[in-house]
Amino acid sequence: MTTRRARSAVGVALAAVALGCAGAPSPRARQASDDETRAYAEALATLVDDPAATERALDRFVTEHPQSVLADDAAARLGEFAVARGDADTALRRYGWVEQNHPDGDRVDAARVEMVRLELARGNRAAAASRMRRVRLSRLSSAERRVAFRMLVDSSDDPVGKLRWLARVRGAETDEDVLALVDVEIDEQITQLDRPDLVSAADQIGREIPAGRALLEAADRALDAGDAETAQPLVHRASRLPLAAAYRARLTTVSERLRLQEEGPVDVAALPTLAEALARIAPSVDGAAGTIGVVVPLSGRFARFGEESLQGVLLAAGVFGDSVGSRRVRVLVRDTGGRPESAALAVRELAAEDVVAIVGPLLKGECEAAAGAAEDAGVPLLALTTREEVAAWRPHVFRVRTRPEEEVQTLVHHAIGRLGAQRFAILYPRDSYGLGLRRLFWRAVEEQGGRIVGVASYDPDATDFKKPIRRLVGYSFLTPEEKETLKERADLERRARRLPAEEAAALRLEAREMMGPNEEPLPPIVDFDALFIPESHDKVVLIAPQLAFHEAVGATLLGTNGWYHRDLIEIGREHVDGAYFTAHYHAESGLAPVREFAESFERAFGSPPDVYAAQAYDAANLVLVQLARDRTTREDVREGVLAVTSYPGVTGVIRMGSDGNARKRPFLLRVERRRVLPVE
Repeated sequence: MTTRRARSAVGVALAAVALGCAGAPSPRARQASDDETRAYAEALATLVDDPAATERALDRFVTEHPQSVLADDAAARLGEFAVARGDADTALRRYGWVEQNHPDGDRVDAARVEMVRLELARGNRAAAASRMRRVRLSRLSSAERRVAFRMLVDSSDDPVGKLRWLARVRGAETDEDVLALVDVEIDEQITQLDRPDLVSAADQIGREIPAGRALLEAADRALDAGDAETAQPLVHRASRLPLAAAYRARLTTVSERLRLQEEGPVDVAALPTLAEALARIAPSVDGAAGTIGVVVPLSGRFARFGEESLQGVLLAAGVFGDSVGSRRVRVLVRDTGGRPESAALAVRELAAEDVVAIVGPLLKGECEAAAGAAEDAGVPLLALTTREEVAAWRPHVFRVRTRPEEEVQTLVHHAIGRLGAQRFAILYPRDSYGLGLRRLFWRAVEEQGGRIVGVASYDPDATDFKKPIRRLVGYSFLTPEEKETLKERADLERRARRLPAEEAAALRLEAREMMGPNEEPLPPIVDFDALFIPESHDKVVLIAPQLAFHEAVGATLLGTNGWYHRDLIEIGREHVDGAYFTAHYHAESGLAPVREFAESFERAFGSPPDVYAAQAYDAANLVLVQLARDRTTREDVREGVLAVTSYPGVTGVIRMGSDGNARKRPFLLRVERRRVLPVE
C-alpha cells in the first residue's frame, strides 16, 4: 500500500511538470512560415478565456498545416486537452499522430512517453514497454526525463531494471518530499531482489544512489549466511559510494558486523577481567558537556526500579557527589508509568529537545515502543531491558544489560578451564527461565569440550526436590535385583543406628561398599563434576540441603545472578560452600570504581545501590565518555558507543556488539566459609 501511494504521488507530480512544459519552443532545423506562426499564435490566444475554442483552433491548424514544424506541437497540445477531460482514446490518437507524421520532430519522444503513461493507466504493460523502447531520452527536457524514468520503472518487468530506473528517478528529482517517497520504493524493491541481483543492480547503477544501499543489503545477507568472505568486498565497495543519510548508519552497522564475524563469535571469557581493564588507561568522563534523556517508570508498579535507574544516571552525570563541577551535563527526565505508549511519547518529546542520547526504559513493552520511536527520530537509545531483540535492525538502539548467555559462558569456562570439570549435570525448573538456561548451558558445555551426563527438572512451585535429585544420582532406572540390594543396604544402615559408634561406623562402611548383582555401583552415583542450578536464591537454599540429605554430594554447584543475595549463605550455610555463581553487580567488590560508585551513591541517596542503579550508571557513562571526547552529535555518540570494546563498568567489562547488544563479562563469585568472594 505504501509503495502504490508513493508511486501514484510521484507520477502525478511529474505528469504535472510535463503538462506545464509541453510545447515549449526549441531550436528547429526548419522554421515555420509567417502564416503558420500567426495561425498557431491565434489558436493559443484564447487558451485562458476559452479553452474549448483553443482546442478547435488547434484541430484546424493540424488539419490545414499537417507538415508544419508547429503541427506536432499543436497535436501534442490536443493530446493534453484529451487527457485533461479523461478521453484516453483521443489522447492516444493525437500522440500517435505526432509519432506517425513527425517521427523526427522535437515533440515525438515526449508524445511517446505520454502514450506509455496512458497504456499503463489502462493496464497494458506490454504495450507500454514496447512504446517505451522507442523513446530517445537524450531528446527530452529534464522535466520530461523525470516522467520518462517513472514510466520506465512502471513498465519494467525486470526487477533489476526497475531498481536501475528508480535510481534515475531519484537522481533527476530535487523535491525532498518526492525523494522520500522514491526511497520508500527503492527500499521495497531491494527487499525483493536476491543477492546476485542486488550486486548486478549496483553494477548497472554505477556510482549513483542507491548502488551502495544495494551492496549493503547483499553484504548483510552474506553475513546472515555466515559468508564473511563474500561480504567483505561488498562492504568495501559500498563504503566508496554515496549513501542517502538514512543509510550511513547502516554502513557502520554492517561494517562492525563484518568485523565481528571475521573475528569469530565473541568469547566473553576472552574479555579482560574488570581488574585487567582498569589496569589500562580507563576512559574518562571529565569535561563531558551535553544533554542526555532518561525514560523510566517513575510511577506505577515498577516505580522503585525506575527511581533506582534514574539515580544511577544522575550520579554519573555529576549531579551529586565528588564529581560536581567536572562535567556540565543536563538530564531531562520523562516518566513512562510502565506503559508502551507513554514510553514512545517520552522519546519523541526528548528527541525534539537537544538530547544526544536517551537511557532507558526497563520493561519489555515500553522498551519496544521506545526503540521504534528512537530509531525514527535518529537518537541513540541505551535500553535497560533483558529483551535482546529490542536492538535488532535498529542502528540507534543499544541494550546494556548482561545476557544469560554470558553468565553461562563465564561459568563453564571457569569450571572446565580452572576447576578441571568435564562432566556436568543440570537441575532446573520447568519454566521459560529454566528451559532457556538449560539450553544455553548445554550448548556452552559441548562447545568447550565437556559432557552433559545428567538432567532433571521440577515444577517451579516445588519445595520438595527428592524425585529430581534421586533421578540425577541413578535411582530412576533400577532393576528388581538392584532394588532388593538397596533394601538390604537400608536395613544395614538402620541397624547401625542402634549400635555403638565404632561398630556402627564399620557397618555403614560395609553398607556403602555393597555392589549390585552385576558388581556395578549402586545409587547414589554422583558421576558429574559440577551441577548447574539456574534458580533464585530462595529456591537454592531449599535445594542444597536436600542434595546433601540424598547424598548427591561432591559436585561443585554452579549458579547465575539469581543466587546473588545475602540469604544464600545465611540460610544455605555449609550446603552452598564451594559454589560458584555469576553476578551482574557485586556491591562488595574491592575494585576502586565499584567501591567509589557504591560510596558516592550511598552519600547522595542514603541507601546502597542495586543492580538497576549500577547498569543505568554504566549506560550513562558510555554516553558521557563520547561527550568527553568531543563527540557531541547524535551520530557521533552512536558511532562511539558502537565502537566500545572493553569499557570497565561497575557491572562488568563491556564490549558493544554489532547488533547493539552489549557483550559483558559478569562478576564471578565463590562461596567460601560462609563468605562471598570474587574469583577474579
